[in-house]
Amino acid sequence: MDKLNWQRVSPWALVYFIVHFAFRFVKDGVFNLLPIMIVFVTQVENKLFWGQIAIAVAVVALLIYSFAYYLNFRFCITDEHDILLNKGVFKKERLTLNFLRVQNVNIAEPFYFKPLSLVNCIFDAAGSTSQEAVLPGVTTQYAEQLREQVLAYKATQQQQAYAKQQTDDLESTEPQQCLTLSNKEVAKFGLMSNMAILALAALAPIMNVVFEFLETAVINRLESFYQQQVGILVDAAALAVFSILVLIVLIAVLLSVLMSLIRFYNYQLYFQAGKFKRIAGLLERHQLSVSLDKVQSITIKQNLIARLLKRYTVQCFQASSGGFAAAKSKQSLVMPVLDTEQVNQVCQWLYPWLDLKTLNFKGVEKALLIKNWLFYALLPSLVFAVLSVLGDMLTPVYALLSLLLLSGLVYLSYSRYGYHFYQHEGRFYGVFRSGMVSVQYRVFELYKAQSTRSISTYFMRKGGLKSLSIQLASDTVYLPYLKTAQANEVIDFTLYQAEFEQRSWM
Repeated sequence: MDKLNWQRVSPWALVYFIVHFAFRFVKDGVFNLLPIMIVFVTQVENKLFWGQIAIAVAVVALLIYSFAYYLNFRFCITDEHDILLNKGVFKKERLTLNFLRVQNVNIAEPFYFKPLSLVNCIFDAAGSTSQEAVLPGVTTQYAEQLREQVLAYKATQQQQAYAKQQTDDLESTEPQQCLTLSNKEVAKFGLMSNMAILALAALAPIMNVVFEFLETAVINRLESFYQQQVGILVDAAALAVFSILVLIVLIAVLLSVLMSLIRFYNYQLYFQAGKFKRIAGLLERHQLSVSLDKVQSITIKQNLIARLLKRYTVQCFQASSGGFAAAKSKQSLVMPVLDTEQVNQVCQWLYPWLDLKTLNFKGVEKALLIKNWLFYALLPSLVFAVLSVLGDMLTPVYALLSLLLLSGLVYLSYSRYGYHFYQHEGRFYGVFRSGMVSVQYRVFELYKAQSTRSISTYFMRKGGLKSLSIQLASDTVYLPYLKTAQANEVIDFTLYQAEFEQRSWM
């Protein structure tokens, strides 16, 4: 081990460590400290003094820890084609990552490295965030050299057919296709996504404390203001509360739009010879390269807001551990906000045969509709009706309205379910549809299925029904309430394709 050529990164990498650990604290630590922060805001009297002390201590601790981390950070590229990283302060870590396990080599250019012509070289390993290796503050030339070295080694180690296909792709004269999104379109993705709303939902456990503070500091003052302005025309207290709620919603929407602009600013997507290259980002111009062969599945989805805007989101998933929820954002290629023409353009790149409007989807059995109507429409409406009568506050008409509304949603969910198999040039693909008010299409090549599973309750067995799930390397596809013979046919055909096909799925 002493013969290994250990290297340090540039001293400017210290800036990366400071920003990295500061971001991790904001992302992971703030929510954990949120109850303490609420108590501090609502209970502590000398907020300015103690706030300055807390910020000073946090900044000093961040600087010291980042400097110690930089001193302990060393890397080595071995002759055995391994990437070795020594890192850590209190807990020393040795990361060994073989070139063959590297899924992507991405180059990111943070805004603070741009004047220095330095970048971060990121080695993505399939399915594990802990196995991601980052070399911060290296030159662009060195990062490009490492990427070529890794990709060249992987190409020589692949199976002969796969290697031949890669060589053909590299020598292809296929013209480069391009797709760009304006920042105005990117901002629409902020309206379509719900990340900020989910972040606000994290406040639920301490909402009582928050509202007590708002009532004292804000709502009472607004109530006095409205009382003076509108007098007895409206309820000033209700108007004040409504104003606060509207303000919170606006802040959530603006925050979501800002997050989407930071992530997808000046979005550029290129496709050539079966490979994607995406460049986007405001604070960090992140460059992501993805081979079409490594895409495990794609989703084309449109939620309610997206339907109003007539936009879609397309996402290409690579291998990940822990299913869909654990998929790393850097391992999935997101095309955030596409119109119908752009979706068709991307589908021509991915699967030239794919035309969602012409596919004849097979639906699920009506037993699913009956079961969901009983449990999710009729039963809640009956409970609502009983409570309305006992409480003598609402009329049974509201229960009837809720029954109609829930029945409509149940029917939409039932009608969305469907699947379709398609053969193109000797390859078999599956398209699975689901949703309610929104709609989502999951498309994947059948041979990439890892396993299949059928689920059947006692009453389902009596009715000759099964639900099935197909496990992919990126997520799970679920389809409920099929006839037993139909479900078995899907399972057998999927497993046959997975076992018969010898091509690598990564």
